[in-house]
Formats: sequence, C-alpha cells, structure tokens
Amino acid sequence: MVAVESTSIFLNWSFWAVVVAAIALILSQIPPILLIIRSTHIRVEPHDRVMISHWLGNPSVNLYLALTNTGGRKVSVLSLDLKLQMEDGNSFSLPAQSFQIQGNIQNSFLFTRITLKPDETWSNFVSFAPHMDTTDERKTKQLMKELRNDINQKIANKLKANPAFNGKLEAEEKLVLPIVDFFDKHNKWRAGEYVVQLHVNCEPKKASITRDFRFTIYESDVQDLSDVSRYKYGAGVYYLDNEVTPVYPQIKNVV
Repeated sequence: MVAVESTSIFLNWSFWAVVVAAIALILSQIPPILLIIRSTHIRVEPHDRVMISHWLGNPSVNLYLALTNTGGRKVSVLSLDLKLQMEDGNSFSLPAQSFQIQGNIQNSFLFTRITLKPDETWSNFVSFAPHMDTTDERKTKQLMKELRNDINQKIANKLKANPAFNGKLEAEEKLVLPIVDFFDKHNKWRAGEYVVQLHVNCEPKKASITRDFRFTIYESDVQDLSDVSRYKYGAGVYYLDNEVTPVYPQIKNVV
C-alpha cells in the first residue's frame, strides 16, 4: 500500500494569499463602517456678534452661522428659528428667511432645505425676521406707495423749476404719521439682556439641536434703532437708509 504524503494547509501559499486578500478587504472597509456607525449630529457655531435691525419696527437679526454634519449619515437642515426672551418675560420668535453667501453679501437667497453630507460644513450670514400677515403686508405696501408717489411728484415739480436740483424733499406729514404709528406698534427692541435659543430643525429629527446664548442691547442702541426721523424722506421705508448705524451686540454664554 502506497502512503499518501499529507501537506498542512498552513504551508500552502495559495491559502495565505486568500487570507491576506481577505484581511486587506476587511481593513479597507473599516473607514466606511466607522463612518456609518457615527451618531447623527450637527455642530452649530455662531459668530460672536449679531446684527440687530428692523424694517418699520419689525425686528430682524443677522447672524453668521457655521453648520457642520459631524455624524456618519446625510442630514437635512429643514429650518432655523430664533426665540428671544426679554427681561420682562415677553418673547418673540424669528424664523430664518434668507441667507447671504460669504463674499457675495450683496445678494440674498431664500432659506430652504440644506443637505449636508458627513463632515460637510455650510457657513453663511443668515437673516431672521418675522412672517408678515396679509393685513400688515397690504397696509405697508399702501403706505409705501403713497409716500413714494408724493415724494416723486414733489421731486418732479422741483426739477422743472431747477433741473440741477439733487436734494431731498419731505413727504406730507399726513403720509408719514401712519408709517411712524406702524413702527411704534411693531417695534420690539428694548434695552436689556436677551436670552436666545437657536433651534436647528433637522431630518432625521434626532439630529436637531438647540444652542442657547445671550446678548445685551443698551439704551444708546435702542435710540439708534428707534430713529424714524428720515422716514419723511422715504429712507428706511421704500429704499435703504444708508445713515442707519448698525447695532452689533456681542454674544455671551453660548451653550
């Protein structure tokens, strides 16, 4: 009987080639696996100052935000909301309405769903302002139209007498007073400390996050924000008031 020589599998180079290939395949999959098992999370980093302003009293906040997807799956940011609480207990909310791309602050874009891949960052200036109801929107359009028409007519008459005229003309007081009254009814900025919650609403919902911070508005800031003396020229009503002094409170105690 002829003895058959047995060879250990561990001495077979083909076996070890398969083992090495299998280990290489496993190791190549570790980074994607680690990425997938990372928790779903958004990191929010606000700039250390906000810009406070208003339009006919309706408050607005401009804030530079950096949103980073630090999780392992795609996340959609559905909306951003600011809730501001004043020292007297009153509060109001401002949803994100638009954003300005860094380096192109002259153009605004409507804030819509933002989708972030893992480790992707979205950073821009975001404008928060209230939604105007139909009644207020209709009223402001009418007030603006009447003021603009009155001023334009006066300028046209002035140019007929003096073609070189390049100054400002005041609208009739009866047209200015309703605009000032509208401002008074909608103005919310008061001197004092504001407690702010920034809500980042995401999909999936577990990625949503809230950041808390504070800022202070001083009496001098309120005076600047309450200056309606140029409404009679149309400034800050139907065209941008370049003489307005921006208010930039510093953010404190970001949590």
